[in-house]
Amino acid sequence: MPKNKIAVEPLFDPDMTASGLLYIPDQAKERCDQGLVKYIGKGCEDEFEIGDHVLFSGYAGTLVRLQGEGLLIILSKRFVTAKIAKQESLDVEGLYFIDRDGEYFPASYEQATALMARALETVTPIRPSNKSWTAKRDGSKLTEEDYEDEDE
Repeated sequence: MPKNKIAVEPLFDPDMTASGLLYIPDQAKERCDQGLVKYIGKGCEDEFEIGDHVLFSGYAGTLVRLQGEGLLIILSKRFVTAKIAKQESLDVEGLYFIDRDGEYFPASYEQATALMARALETVTPIRPSNKSWTAKRDGSKLTEEDYEDEDE
């Protein structure tokens, strides 16, 4: 790589929405503005490491296709607007998972959001009814007759 340049493997927007129901055409996508550093020039070795996640202007750099490498964006280091710091997983205080043996372990933010996303994709929504069913004080459920008696 030239002295003050880096080669970035672009991270493009997905082709489908998160639900998988809508296709996003190329014309509607934003220009690629983030990627992973793959090669580093000698003048950038102190600032970047291979694998760093970087943000840059979608109009910066030169897009090249190398045989065996795929698409790369060659950027001057001055066009990198941010480097996303690598973080350990963030444990959420007070949120725990329980395994099959009954052992508790802390849940990370990433684990919790992944589980919630998977649950939202697989669960069919419950349609609300016009009646709300509650329990009587003795623990038995209310019936339609009980509701009719309350209206009178």
